[in-house]
Order: sequence, then structure tokens, then C-alpha cells
Amino acid sequence: MTDTLADACSVATAAIHHRRLRPVVLEDQTVILRLLSDRRDDLVAERTRTLSRLHVLLADLHPGGAARELSATQAAALLRPVRPGTVVAVERKRITRELSADVRRLDRRVKTASQTIRTAVREHGTTLTEVFGVGAVLAAKLLGHTGDITRFPDRNHFASYSGTAPVEASSGDVRRHRLWSTAP
Repeated sequence: MTDTLADACSVATAAIHHRRLRPVVLEDQTVILRLLSDRRDDLVAERTRTLSRLHVLLADLHPGGAARELSATQAAALLRPVRPGTVVAVERKRITRELSADVRRLDRRVKTASQTIRTAVREHGTTLTEVFGVGAVLAAKLLGHTGDITRFPDRNHFASYSGTAPVEASSGDVRRHRLWSTAP
């Protein structure tokens, strides 16, 4: 046998005889929640990047730029009175219009993703949303990244996974704790 095959056989033998290993199970509803949550996060991040590009262009086209909190409607209103005097300014205005349209499209997609998450969380049947401050989006993220809670032998293992387990970070007479996460 090759070394790789021998290693694989050793791992398989150890896995068969280890009593604490959990069996492999099919993906469940929590995977869907993670996928939906991650997709919504991607859309929100893309919207943020697009707004940043829009801010840069508006700073060049409009004296004083745009307010920190900017919507596509506000960007269009700032752009409306702009009369470009050069071909560069004309192109800037055209790209700014495109970015405003992109923000509108992303706003709709984020809203749709949020509605889809609310439906999926409701279908999951979790009571997590009954906790003050935990909405459907946060519940989907928590459930999606935690998966089956029974995979953790005890609350300490879960705390370690979730980054909420205190780790001693003391030096000399000073005793303190900080949070440390091994989660991805």
C-alpha cells in the first residue's frame, strides 16, 4: 500500500472504533438558512461597495458631495441639476446614473432576500425570534452557522465554537479573560 492509502485506512479504522464521533447526516433546514443568510450578506456588501463608488463620483460632480446615508433616490436628486462641462464629467454622470440603478436593484434584492429568510425561519419553527433583539435575519445566521445543536456535547463546547468562551489572558497579578473563537 502507498503511504496515502495506509493513512486513509488508519483514519477509517480509528473512526469506526471511536465512540464519540457523530454519524454523517443529510443536510437539513439549517443549511438553507445559512445559504440564505450568506447570500443576503453578499448582497448587502455589494450594495455598500456600490454606494462607496457612488459617493466618490458624486464628490466630483456635486459640490460638497453627498450625505453619509445615501439612497438611490437622493443620489438621483443630487445628480439632476448637474450639467457636465467636459467629456469626463459626462462619463462620470453616466456611470453615476448606472450606479444609482444598481443600488435600486440591490435594494430590491436585499428586501426579497430578507422576506425569503423570514419565511424560511418561520418554516423552521424556531423560537429564537422570541428573544428580544433577535429578528429573522439574525436567527437565520445563528441557526445556519450552528447547525444541529446536539452536535455539541455540552454548552462549553458550543461556547468555544461560537467564540463566547472566556479564555484566561492573565499576566502576573493581573487576572483577566477575553473571548477567543475557533469558529470559522
